[in-house]
Amino acid sequence: MLKKIITISILFFVLLGAGCTTAPKTTGAPKTSTTTSSPVVSSHPGVTVIAAGSLGYALKDLGQKWREVYPNAPILPGGGIFMGSIKGGKQIGVLHRQYDVYASAASSVIPQVLAPKYASWMIVFATNQISVLYSQNSQAPITIEGKTYHVSDINSQNWWKFVTSPGVTIGVSNGSQDPAGFQAIQAMKLAGMYLVKHDNTAYNAWFHKELGYPVNDTNAIFQAIWIKKTKTGYLRPVGIEASLDAMIKTGAPYFGISYRSLAKSYGLGYIQLPWQVNLGHTNESAIQYYSQVNSSGAPMGLSGSSSEATQSGAPIFYAVTIPTNAPNKVLAKNYLMLLLGPIGQQVLKDTYFKPLSKPYFVPFNSKAVLPSGLSPYAQKLPVRLQSGSGYKAMMGSS
Repeated sequence: MLKKIITISILFFVLLGAGCTTAPKTTGAPKTSTTTSSPVVSSHPGVTVIAAGSLGYALKDLGQKWREVYPNAPILPGGGIFMGSIKGGKQIGVLHRQYDVYASAASSVIPQVLAPKYASWMIVFATNQISVLYSQNSQAPITIEGKTYHVSDINSQNWWKFVTSPGVTIGVSNGSQDPAGFQAIQAMKLAGMYLVKHDNTAYNAWFHKELGYPVNDTNAIFQAIWIKKTKTGYLRPVGIEASLDAMIKTGAPYFGISYRSLAKSYGLGYIQLPWQVNLGHTNESAIQYYSQVNSSGAPMGLSGSSSEATQSGAPIFYAVTIPTNAPNKVLAKNYLMLLLGPIGQQVLKDTYFKPLSKPYFVPFNSKAVLPSGLSPYAQKLPVRLQSGSGYKAMMGSS
């Protein structure tokens, strides 16, 4: 049984995504063999990348940069393979498939799913935020307190009424495959805490008087979305965060709760949530604040792994590693140099991530070393961050 995958909480984060139509080769499998669950790549001569779906837009652009810098070293179509970070990690850690680079939207996936056999270190390099996503062109009607609104009428003052209104469909990621799923739960629990404190009268007028929840119930937003909408058929889980884009544009669902980078990259409207809600701040006070909540209480599979459903609240951190069974480690190192260097940093900024100016190298044991050539692009974890609650949360340990 896998250990529970807790989102890394400390001053860093990991990101990496890629998109593709071809799957990698499997350890020990004949070069010409295939399986129905995951086709085998026939001795791919270039670099193979598997990454979080939210990184797809960025890594597609980075793939084009790779072709310009390394014209004789192919990269998979679309820059790599996209899927939920947890599902992607299991491709290596459980199914033993071979990839040159793995990037996750939750850094704890790497030490918990790949280590110790398939990873001995990671580099934390970027952050993101949870937002409420919607189509700016939608005119779908929503009734709130007896008044009719349209989807595009949502704003930073009324968003919580829109997403919890009965009959409104919400799209979220499946937390057993994609960290965006359990991060959305954590954010909405934090939103309840924030609104009870900062907009108490309006909050209780809606959740207590209109929807029948107890007075000052900080879990009302979470309950209204993950519990009530599940029972009434108005919650639509998806296996990968990036697929919410097409669904929202068609109007089913009306709204999504996912990463801000997706909204900006795919032309969706989004609500900028306060730092106390969006899991986007990484200072010590934010880390402690986010840890007040977890992802418990959602239907099985939506809040975390199928074996352990509770994920502690933490900032969103993206991380990357070169698996120990990577077939092309030299090309993998070159890819990380491109990702972590000026070209990759600009690509991340252009696709609305917040890259770390100097990513952190995080070893999992005393023998792990930063691959030669990467030292200009990553710094060692400071002594003050090598122990304590922050480090434990980052590694996914209690």
